[in-house]
Amino acid sequence: MSLNDRTGLTTTGDTLPAETPFEGGDLIVHYLQQIGVEYIFGVPGGAIEPLVNAIARGMRRGGPKLVVARHESGAAFMADGYARETGKLGVCFATTGPGATNMITGVAGAYHNRNPVLAITAQTRLETFGRGAMQECSDTTVNTVGMFQHCTRYNSLVSHPKQFEPKLIAAILNAFREPHGPSHLGIPLDIMRTSIEVDPAVDLMMILRTRHGIDEAATAELARQIQLARKPVFLIGEGVKDGASRVLALALALDAPVIVTPHAKGFVSSFHPCFKGVYGLSGHDSAEKVLADPLVDCVIAVGCSLGEWATAGWDRHTLLNQRLIHVDANAENFVNSAMGRLHVLGAPGEVFERVGAIIQSGVKPSSIATPVPRASVKSSLRIVSDRAERPLPNCALDEPTEWVSNATPLKPQRLMRDLPYLLPPGTRFIADGTAAKGWAIHYLHIPDRRFGERRLPATMLSDKQADSSSATPRLQDRRQESAGLFRTSMEFSCMGWAIGHAVGAAFARPDLPVACLTGDGSILMNGQEITVAAENRLPVFFIVLNDSALGTIRHGQMLGGAEQIGWKLPEIDFALMAKAMGIKGFVVHTVEDLQGIDWEGLWKARSPALVDVRIDRNAVPPIKQRMKSLGVGH
Repeated sequence: MSLNDRTGLTTTGDTLPAETPFEGGDLIVHYLQQIGVEYIFGVPGGAIEPLVNAIARGMRRGGPKLVVARHESGAAFMADGYARETGKLGVCFATTGPGATNMITGVAGAYHNRNPVLAITAQTRLETFGRGAMQECSDTTVNTVGMFQHCTRYNSLVSHPKQFEPKLIAAILNAFREPHGPSHLGIPLDIMRTSIEVDPAVDLMMILRTRHGIDEAATAELARQIQLARKPVFLIGEGVKDGASRVLALALALDAPVIVTPHAKGFVSSFHPCFKGVYGLSGHDSAEKVLADPLVDCVIAVGCSLGEWATAGWDRHTLLNQRLIHVDANAENFVNSAMGRLHVLGAPGEVFERVGAIIQSGVKPSSIATPVPRASVKSSLRIVSDRAERPLPNCALDEPTEWVSNATPLKPQRLMRDLPYLLPPGTRFIADGTAAKGWAIHYLHIPDRRFGERRLPATMLSDKQADSSSATPRLQDRRQESAGLFRTSMEFSCMGWAIGHAVGAAFARPDLPVACLTGDGSILMNGQEITVAAENRLPVFFIVLNDSALGTIRHGQMLGGAEQIGWKLPEIDFALMAKAMGIKGFVVHTVEDLQGIDWEGLWKARSPALVDVRIDRNAVPPIKQRMKSLGVGH
């Protein structure tokens, strides 16, 4: 039975006979199987072995499968990717001591990404606490439970067998509480091994599918404000999820501009007639001009956390002022919009479904904009008849000539232009916390065929995307709408995050390709997780922007007038590294090299590949907002 779209969870029925005594690890596996979790990511170790044994027993009865990561942070990144892709609970585990501390960075990333993750770490036996046991991490030594306190929604030590079930249930439920995020349980070895009686009548699914409703009065006022607005603007954030199509349909009817935060770039097509660009980090001047328009009298922020990168450094002149209306399922996000004129608490999809119904049923004030005529919509798409050309996105690029440049070495702007047309439709693009993120936010424009309820004309697709072939798997953007086609880690911005995240997303949907946009610095940090994709034949394209440098550091130092130091990396052939890992590797110097790769054949092979792109190392990434936040010139 399927849950509502809010969680994306499914139930698999009873997993254990009634009143069967079993160990604590079996209890964990039982509840994970009950809520439809398919994979558990982790690195085995002595103190966590009872859980690993329970996973093995569970796999024999159809339970979640074990995925062995190469590093515990990679396991957490994978769980984060799996959760984002499916809406289900991502699960990761580590042994005691260094295993637990290694995992913290990945869990902290999930915390800022607001994805539901359950992190389980081991502890030594209770009787050893305070006695200096090997890898002890109790509250008298290296207190790992204390460390997780500040990057989780729920965090606890299971210190008695009778605590096990209620704390496990609390951890799972809190991961799905708004705002979503990770929960952590520290479990001593002897508690994990303890036999536990469980009542199989407990149904977590019933609790998780509970709907919380919306604020009807505030929603009605939202509809009224939208109808009365002379020139409304919609700002879409990552919390829009499955409400994106309803917001876009309303914006299209009102002919209202739509801008997005960097977090939400994957929810709106860059070729949508209402789209005006990304606002915030690595964003577009066209988006800033929309908000600077003095005629704009209403800015409706939908699912926006309104942190630094989503607000151009908390700009009160253009965004955070009395024009602002904030719609969000998470009341915590209202902290940054306290000066706004209206706050509507509720899931955006439900809120805008109700707004649409109110507007359609009532008499519209004379000031409301009329729907855009179909011919006007078509002309605004800038569709070209020659498919060899690429349509321009509906936003202003900083360097449009570099976007079409044939120069060698390859311009990163040109790389971002071509990738969406070379890779299959439906490819998820995941950008790492490096310069790749800035390049992708600004210059990567995906020809998504859906404009909310509408589809792109075939003329906006490349020949490979438009032509059908029975021998080639055809993808129809069959993704979960709440995941989006593009994603990146913003606030915590871990280097190497995208590598593990891409692997987790590919486990979730192996029928859809994933493109991991990363840098040479990130590969040197976390590239070992590529072997997990190789081992499991996951369709992940690892695109490495190789400039033999920590590029953001280098250009940041230059723009800020700092000392030029600490940014150089050795010249490395990552294609050779890929071959050593057992996957195909390519080196790209030119546009011709990039277009000469048999991308379709790689996808049909259903296995990962690495593309080492030697980009122009002198190209300056769009990081002016980052420089502003650091208080230096650009």
